[in-house]
Amino acid sequence: MRFWAVFFSGLTLASGAMAQVKPTPPAPGADQPSARQMHLSRRYIELTQSDQMEEAIRSAIVGEANDDPSMREVPAEDRAFLVDLATELTIDLLPQMLDRLVPIYARTFTEEELSALVTFFDTEMGRSIARKSITSMPEANAAMMSVMPQLFDKMATRICARFGCDADEMRAAMQGAGADTPPSSNDKP
Repeated sequence: MRFWAVFFSGLTLASGAMAQVKPTPPAPGADQPSARQMHLSRRYIELTQSDQMEEAIRSAIVGEANDDPSMREVPAEDRAFLVDLATELTIDLLPQMLDRLVPIYARTFTEEELSALVTFFDTEMGRSIARKSITSMPEANAAMMSVMPQLFDKMATRICARFGCDADEMRAAMQGAGADTPPSSNDKP
């Protein structure tokens, strides 16, 4: 039983750390990117990744583990194992993830835009900005997540104003579903 709890917690960590907004599929009949756009897109991705990527992934997974209320119940030894496993497997799959970005960027940016991105990120200034963008990711993510309790608080207040429920009960339900929210807030919705 403990194995399965640890296993599913590990899956949650790995997917939670890398979760993003669901992509919008290309419009039917949308132009396919040119070979040059694909090449420039791949080069852009290569230039914007750095040796700090692994540490940024680890930091994101550690942050996810620290923020996940269900992980607080996991013994420290198992928690460390899950963080290491989720980090290792995510890093192993990173090349595949980046390969899947190539056609997305190639469709999103024009050839001229991709060329400008490659030209910029192939400079010392561009490489420095790429490195700093990656190393700042965990802190930037934590800053964004720090406002989530306010979002959930305001959401509970508005939902209950519309549907006639008790906002404190809604907040408690959100907490039970993993949304780590304070019991109440004086913020206006």
